[in-house]
Amino acid sequence: MKKIILKLFLVFIIVVGCNSENTIIEEVIQPPKLLNVSSPEAQGMDAQMLDVAFNEAKLKGFVDALLVFKNGYIVGEKYFNGYTQFASHNVKSVSKSFLSVIAGTAINEGYMTLDDKMLDYFPEYVTPFLDARKQDITVRHLLSMRMGTKADADDNYTVYTNLYNSNNWVKSIIEAPLMYNPGDVMSYNTFQTHLLSVIVSRATQKSTLAYATESLFTPMQIDVDFWEQDPQGNYFGGNSMYFTPREMLVLGMMYLNDGKLLGEQIIPKSWVDFSLTPTTNYNPPAEFGAFKNYNYAYLWWLGQINGNNMYMAYGYGGQFVAVFPGLDLIVVSTTNVDVTPSNSSLQELAVFDIISNYILPAVR
Repeated sequence: MKKIILKLFLVFIIVVGCNSENTIIEEVIQPPKLLNVSSPEAQGMDAQMLDVAFNEAKLKGFVDALLVFKNGYIVGEKYFNGYTQFASHNVKSVSKSFLSVIAGTAINEGYMTLDDKMLDYFPEYVTPFLDARKQDITVRHLLSMRMGTKADADDNYTVYTNLYNSNNWVKSIIEAPLMYNPGDVMSYNTFQTHLLSVIVSRATQKSTLAYATESLFTPMQIDVDFWEQDPQGNYFGGNSMYFTPREMLVLGMMYLNDGKLLGEQIIPKSWVDFSLTPTTNYNPPAEFGAFKNYNYAYLWWLGQINGNNMYMAYGYGGQFVAVFPGLDLIVVSTTNVDVTPSNSSLQELAVFDIISNYILPAVR
């Protein structure tokens, strides 16, 4: 059971169906004090166009929340499918961007470095039969998805499924065959980032949750309401954190303000800049629907929509924290996560279309 440091609140769970992915965790709490609300017009946005965006989100049926933040203010938010302002959601791989900040905080506080060798934290899994190249894998490689293993989606997603269903996630990913030399190729594998979570825990000698709560979430005025653990009790690096959309927004706000919230430097600006540095350079430029010219950084995605530069915490099915620094704009979305990979892609494309066709055009 997690230790609640910042807020005392009552948690109750409403289970929709039989799949835990659909669980709604409702908090009886006040939203973070640093959030302010304004009308769209006062912040230079077309209210009618925003209404169309929210209506489109409702009509999709799979959107659970849509929140728009402009010039330091929430200018619109709507909730659907039983969700409310106080309901936490499985943010899927948005968890990776949170983990980037957690790891960055541990690095800034001197617990670990980018060049630390991965296997130095897992001596119990070093055997004479281990691929010698694994001695070269570093924290930097885990942060940029360059360990060298197969991707989650390879072999019809059996790579992810087999690792998830193993009785020791850490051992299984360490022993997984390398397809590339460490550092050479970006290959999106969630269990690489699970190693990063366990490294944070071993470096700080605290659970990843306890360290993150103390060093990051408390000063951010947020808390994670549920976080899946592996069979050994390690918190799942890169997946299955539960936050409210407003708490997701705080992550985007902190990055938009160079690591500051309410004038306090929560994380160094140097980490914000570093974590948003491209680690890929697709040629020809990659695109996915309205999401154009995308690249990967350090557990953040970079790209453009409608020609506007953006960076994004990107989760399966359309869990998004999309930040447009040139517009002082953040869009947060949550959606149904209990979907097949093909339907997940369709949901993501649809949310990109809502941003492209209605939210960005609403900016005057």
